[in-house]
Amino acid sequence: MNTTQNFDAYAADAQKAFSEQTAQLSARMEDMTDFAKGNMDAFIVSATKATESMKEIATEVLTFTKQTMDANIAAMKDLSSAKDASEFVEKQTALAKTSMESFAKQAQRLNEMTMAAAKECAEPVNARFAAVGEMVKGGAYKA
Repeated sequence: MNTTQNFDAYAADAQKAFSEQTAQLSARMEDMTDFAKGNMDAFIVSATKATESMKEIATEVLTFTKQTMDANIAAMKDLSSAKDASEFVEKQTALAKTSMESFAKQAQRLNEMTMAAAKECAEPVNARFAAVGEMVKGGAYKA
């Protein structure tokens, strides 16, 4: 084999290796782009769920506040109708008990809503972390 033939063979081998490396790099870049798009989609879904949950919680708080205000107005009217101190104390004690029970019930409800919202908002992001774990476990990204 002469020098020209050696050079031509070397150039052909280099061209083939370059083409293979370029194809592999292109495939990896497509995979990375798809994965990054999946991440963005997951964060958008999570943020949307968080916004919806905050609206629901705010609506719950506003509804409870209105009901409490209405109940307090009715209770004040009822307290003002007391005929003596003993009846006033009984009515005020009943009001305090009802108010505390209502508050405790509402706090529990808000806690449940918040925990459900947190879980729901975390699901899409957790799924992406699981996908990364599977990719690493499966050897998809080797150095």
